[in-house]
Amino acid sequence: MIKKTIITNTITFIIVMFFVITFKSIFGNENTLIGVTTITATLMFLERDFTASPLKNVLKFIGVNLLIGLGASLIVASNLWLGLIINFIVVFIFSYIFTYNLRQPLYVPFGLQYLFLLTTPVPTDRLDIRLLALIFGALIIMLVQLLFNKNKLVTSGNKILVDVCESIENKVCCIKGKSNNYDSINNINSSIDEFRTIVYDKGESNYYLTKEAKIKLNISVALEGISRILYSDNNKLINLMILDTLEELVKVAKEVISINSKENKTIQLNSYNIKKLLNYCQEHEINDLLNLQLLEGMICLDDTLEELTKLDIKQYNVVDKIGDKSEIFSKKNIKSFLTDTDSPKYCYGMRMAITMTIGLFLMEYFKLPEGRWILFTILSLTTPLYETSKHKIRYRIGSTLVGSVIIIILFSIFKTENIRLLIVMLAGYLQGYVNEYKYKIIFVTVSAIGAAVIVGNIQELTIERILMVAIGTIIAIIANKYLFPYNLEKSNEQLRKIYDASIKKMFKELRSLVEGKNNPEFIKHLFVTISIIESKARMNKQIDKNQNYNNIVNERRYLASNIYELYMWIYRESINSNDIDKIINNVKLLIEYKDDAITNKVTIIQKSINESKNINTKIIISTILVILKELDKLSQLVKLNEKAQI
Repeated sequence: MIKKTIITNTITFIIVMFFVITFKSIFGNENTLIGVTTITATLMFLERDFTASPLKNVLKFIGVNLLIGLGASLIVASNLWLGLIINFIVVFIFSYIFTYNLRQPLYVPFGLQYLFLLTTPVPTDRLDIRLLALIFGALIIMLVQLLFNKNKLVTSGNKILVDVCESIENKVCCIKGKSNNYDSINNINSSIDEFRTIVYDKGESNYYLTKEAKIKLNISVALEGISRILYSDNNKLINLMILDTLEELVKVAKEVISINSKENKTIQLNSYNIKKLLNYCQEHEINDLLNLQLLEGMICLDDTLEELTKLDIKQYNVVDKIGDKSEIFSKKNIKSFLTDTDSPKYCYGMRMAITMTIGLFLMEYFKLPEGRWILFTILSLTTPLYETSKHKIRYRIGSTLVGSVIIIILFSIFKTENIRLLIVMLAGYLQGYVNEYKYKIIFVTVSAIGAAVIVGNIQELTIERILMVAIGTIIAIIANKYLFPYNLEKSNEQLRKIYDASIKKMFKELRSLVEGKNNPEFIKHLFVTISIIESKARMNKQIDKNQNYNNIVNERRYLASNIYELYMWIYRESINSNDIDKIINNVKLLIEYKDDAITNKVTIIQKSINESKNINTKIIISTILVILKELDKLSQLVKLNEKAQI
C-alpha cells in the first residue's frame, strides 16, 4: 500500500511539474500561476463528473475564468471605490457558483487564481495572452474530465459495486460460522453513497439517467437492502437455504457487474435458482419480516442482473427522456440566488465577498506592501459551515503561521524563480503523504503563499507580515460567526426539510403507481437526490456528536431505500390479481400514516402476510410493514431529539 501511494504521488507530481513548466513556456512567466491553479482545479475536479453536460460546463469554466481575469485587471486599473465594487461582485459570483448546497465546495482553485491575478497584474498589451491562458486552462479541465470521467460509472462504479458484493459474501460466511473477516455496515453504506454520487453526477440535465445507470442504481438498492438484513442483530435467524442461494447469487453478481461494456460478453445466470427458492419459501410458509425482506433484495438483484445482461452494449449510454421533468426540478421554480438567503451558497458567497472586500480595502487604502497576506489568510480560513471553521480554526491559525514562516525563510534563502517553483511543487507533492489536518495545512500554506510570491521579492521575516496574517485571521473568525452565519443546526434543519418534502413526493408517486399511473424517471431522480441529501447529513454527523441525530440519519436512509424498493417492486412485478385490493388497502394504511399509534395497523398488515398464499404478495406486504415501522421509529427519534434540545 505504501509503495503504491509513493508511486501514485510521484507520478502525479511529475505530471504536475511537466504541465506547469509547459504552461509557463507557452504563456510566459507572468501567467505561470494560472498553470498552477489550472492543474490544482483539474486534479480537484476529478472527484466530480462534469461530463454529462460537457459543453455547458466548459462554458461555465471559461466564463468564470474570464470574469476573474477581467475583474482583476479592472480592479488594478480602477480607483479604490470602483475596484472594491468590482471585487465584491467577482468574489461573490465565483464563490456562489462553486459552493454547493448538497456537495463539497470547489471554490478553492478559483479563489487562489483570482488572488494570484489580482496581486500579479500584467500590462494592458499583455492582457490578451493572460485571457488566452485562462481560456486554455478551462479547456484543459474539461479535456481531463472527458479523458478520465467519461466512463466513470464503469471504471469506478463497477469496482465499488463489486467491493460491496465481496463484503456481502464475507458477511454471509461469517453468519455461517466460516469466517470472522467482514467490513462494517458503515463501510458498505459509504461505498454505496460513493456509487450513487457517481450516478447523480451522470444525470443528463441533472435529471435523466442512462440505461446503464438506471439498472446499476437498482443493483445498489438491492445490495444495500441485502446488507442491511445481514447486519441486523437477529441475522442468525436467516433461513440457511436463503443464505446458500444468496451466496451463489452474489458470486454471479460480481461477474455480471464486471462485464466490460466494450466486450460482447454474456453470462448465464444459472448457478442459482430463485424460483426454486421462492417455491420452497411458499411451501414452508416463510412469514417473518427478516427472511421476506432478504428475499425481496435477492429477487430485485436477480431481476436487475438479468436486465443488465440483456442490455446491448450499444445501449449503455442511451438516455430515454421518458416523461417531463417534475415542476420542482424546473428552473422557473428554483429560487433566485437573490432571495435564497438561507442557502449555504448565498451565505458563503456574501461572507467571502464582504471579507475579501474588507481585506482589499485595508491593503489598498493603507498601501500595505504585504497586504495580500490578509487576502490569502481570509481565503484559507473562511468556510461555508461555521462548525468546520470552529473545529479547525486553531489548527488553521497555527499551521498557516508555521507555513508562512517556512515559505518566507525558504524564499529568503532561494531567490531563483525556478527553485522557488520547485519548492512550491515539492510542498504540494509532500502534502499527499500527510493525513493529519494541522500538518496538511502547513504544506497547503507553503504551496498557496509560495505560488503567490514566486516572482516577488522575499526579504527577511518581519513583524509586518505576521501582522497581516493575524489581521486576516481575525476578520475570518468574526465573519464566520457573525456575517451571514451558516451553522450545523441550520444545515441539519434545511436537510430535514428537503428530505421530508422528497419523502412526501415519493409517497405521492407511490399512490399514483397504485392508482395505475407511473413516472419511474421521477422516482429514480428523487431517490438519487435523497441519497445525496443523506450523504451530506452523514458528513454533518461527523461533526455533530448527538448520537440521536446519528440514529435519525441512519433511519431516514433505510426509509427512503424501502419506499423506493416498494415502488420498483410494484412497478416491475405483475401482482397477483386476487391480491390487488389487499395490496392497495395496505399501501393506503402506509400513505395515511399520521404519527399515531401503529399497533392496530401492524396487526392488520401482519395478518395480510400470514393469510397470503403467494410469496410475491407476502414480500410486497412485508415491505409495507417495514416502512410503517420505520416511519414510527423515525417519528419517535425526532421527538426525542426535539425534547433533548428544549
